[in-house]
Amino acid sequence: MLTSFFNKIISQFISDREDKADMDSKTKTLLLNITNFLFFITVLAQGIISLIHENLILAAPLLILAIAFSINYYFSSRDEQDLRFQNVFLLILGLTFCFFIITGGSTGLDGYWSIFFPLLTITISGRKRGSYWALALFAFIIVYFILPIQPTGWMNTYTLEQKLFLSSSFILAFFVGYTFQFIRSEVFLEKDRQILESENQNRAQESLINKLSYQIRTPLNNITGILEMLENSVMSDQQRDYINTIHASTNNLVDVVNNLVFSSKTFSHDPENITSFNLYTTLNNTIRLFSAKPAHSRTRFNLSLSADIPTSITGNSIKIKQIFLNLINSILKNNDQSSKFITIEVSRLDSMPGKVELQFRIVTNMVVPTDKTRSDEGFYNHNDLVRINHSRIIDLLDLGITLKIVESEGRTFSILCDEEKTVFEFSSSFTEGQQSNSESRDQHKENTLQTHDKPGIDLKNANILLAEDNISNQQIIILYIKNAVKKIDVAFNGKEALEKFGHTKYDLVLMDIQMPIMDGLKATQKIREIEQSTNSHTPIIAVTANAFPEDKERCLATGMDDYISKPFQPDELLQLIKKHLS
Repeated sequence: MLTSFFNKIISQFISDREDKADMDSKTKTLLLNITNFLFFITVLAQGIISLIHENLILAAPLLILAIAFSINYYFSSRDEQDLRFQNVFLLILGLTFCFFIITGGSTGLDGYWSIFFPLLTITISGRKRGSYWALALFAFIIVYFILPIQPTGWMNTYTLEQKLFLSSSFILAFFVGYTFQFIRSEVFLEKDRQILESENQNRAQESLINKLSYQIRTPLNNITGILEMLENSVMSDQQRDYINTIHASTNNLVDVVNNLVFSSKTFSHDPENITSFNLYTTLNNTIRLFSAKPAHSRTRFNLSLSADIPTSITGNSIKIKQIFLNLINSILKNNDQSSKFITIEVSRLDSMPGKVELQFRIVTNMVVPTDKTRSDEGFYNHNDLVRINHSRIIDLLDLGITLKIVESEGRTFSILCDEEKTVFEFSSSFTEGQQSNSESRDQHKENTLQTHDKPGIDLKNANILLAEDNISNQQIIILYIKNAVKKIDVAFNGKEALEKFGHTKYDLVLMDIQMPIMDGLKATQKIREIEQSTNSHTPIIAVTANAFPEDKERCLATGMDDYISKPFQPDELLQLIKKHLS
């Protein structure tokens, strides 16, 4: 009970503005505010005692107090406390201690308060600057003690023993403060080193998963394609049962790879991801990914958007889809109820012209176990317990990436739990009436096509160039489209594809991304440069195992017309080819 009481008192010295600051900033702010408070109490007591004894000279600290706290209030009310504030505050504090040393204060022993000055300066300003401030006050003490000054009625008299005690105590306090700050700095350096190592490990893990995804997707694409063809052939019932079993297992493996890649990737503020999209369609398509699965047939989905949300908004649709994929997947995985429901409510928070501030609320009948009784409640205050419990729920539901995505925009991700339901809430900003980067590219391509006035080409009469370095992949793609396409040329790398494009007229190019000598992105850029001089345009479709959202955006940014990631079904590729030929 007593510990909790003191925790509440100490927590009052950290403002809400510092709640999300790093530990070093919190420590400095806490020490500064506590120092201010103790300084206020000490000087106020000195002033009151001096006024009672009608000693106007000793009442001067009241004036110093007013100046110090005026400056403190001005700078602490701003968003950041800069170096000027620290210097002014330490100067006033040092002058106050000088005043106490000279006068002795109301008790005659108040000069001994100065031994705390090195601890405060080194802690607040760091070892280097703090040491300068402490040594400046120590120099004043030595000079004052050495100079043959005759004490007057308002000046304090020190014996030799008192001078030695104050000087040695000041030196000891200086070394204690310096040692404390040295150890503290080493701790923070070690923490920063661990964070850097963790970030490097995360990047290495993402790179490894990216490579594994690329290597797994290529054979998966071949397997799913062959299975699709086998299912359309004549087989016995037993053979068809075997094929269906293999196909189902392969689809499960595809889902595993997709979830692995998706969950390992953190959201990036790539401006290429900013597009104009329909929010209802985006959320509805995300829901359909789950509602279409038999395992979730007993789950009831509800989607509600307020009427004041524009039909088309501009923002990062990939981010929103990633958040809801993670959330819905986590809810379905952790909800033990026999009959489940997930309600998604979206409302607009403001009506500012051109800006769309949306509040997302996801309600489900999932019950999340929370630790309401803790043996260390006395150590934590209420806000600490809320944050700890929130972190445990995030970890339990595996929503760490979702939390990072929301917080990357400077927003708060809230989870409210009770005995009947769980509510997830977050907000996000969008704009309306603006053209996105991808729309600009699409508009440019549309204008280019209109300028060329290129007539549609029948699939069976098309001449297609396939740029692919892997022979097995070449054979599979050719197997997919050979019955529908008249002529297919093959290039083993981007350089060869560029050479063939310069000698032969192709109606469409299927371009792999990772190839030796010249990759697909560079080859596409070169092709577009050639077309600028000939005033022509040939559709280029990226066919790749790179499955991250930014991979698609990078392909489109280099001039490709479309993108399909492995594994895919033969019909998907044929439909995509037909789309760009027509």
